[in-house]
Amino acid sequence: MSPQHHLKIAILLLAGSVSLEVTFLAGLFPVNDLFYHGLHLALMGALIASQGRVFLTAGLDDPRRFPALAFAVGAAFTAVGDFVNGALSSVQPVSLKLSWAMLLFGIGYSLYCLAFWHVRRRQAADGFPWVAAVLAVLVVNVVSWLQHVEPLLRGMDLLYYGSCLFNATIYVALPVLAFAFCRGTAYRPGGLLVLCGALLIPFSDLILFATWMPGNPAVPAFPLYAFNWILYFSGQVLVSLFPSLVD
Repeated sequence: MSPQHHLKIAILLLAGSVSLEVTFLAGLFPVNDLFYHGLHLALMGALIASQGRVFLTAGLDDPRRFPALAFAVGAAFTAVGDFVNGALSSVQPVSLKLSWAMLLFGIGYSLYCLAFWHVRRRQAADGFPWVAAVLAVLVVNVVSWLQHVEPLLRGMDLLYYGSCLFNATIYVALPVLAFAFCRGTAYRPGGLLVLCGALLIPFSDLILFATWMPGNPAVPAFPLYAFNWILYFSGQVLVSLFPSLVD
């Protein structure tokens, strides 16, 4: 499969996913938990399979080969996290779901960051303002966490300190590395889409924690799943374009 095929598949998956979520939210097509969460896993499976095909069809010296592999494996870890977070999982309540998901998503997104760095270190230095970019994202992340997440996690030490660390490390590295890639493309549409994806992923988690944690229910209400999924899967699809755009 050529990188262009992955771009086309990603566009179709994104358009289909957003359309279905809005349809479900509007109540035009009522669905049960098995269908709804199974559909989410199927969408992630299609994205992973498409990324895997990019890896398998790339030559040994193709610069897209390693990023595609890292993204396919990383997305597989996040798909397991999606299952844990879903209503089909026996992991309950939400605080326990998010504790396990934090580990799985942490592995997955670390692999995404590794792919970005792998490509970045092969390129010539271009004076990217690393310190300023890291500090800017770090400040935004910490302030957002303190304002919207920290009050909800008091007394839950693992989730409290784990989410704080996650927010100050992986969720700083991912947007900054995506911004460096975008700047390296001279802000072409593909680079901007990847950057948007890298921003939507942490934003979806902010929405998730702020809306799922109040009351620490066994599972979130359906609309809360849908709101998060629209942001989260959009971010996953857009950032998955990165390996196919590596030149």
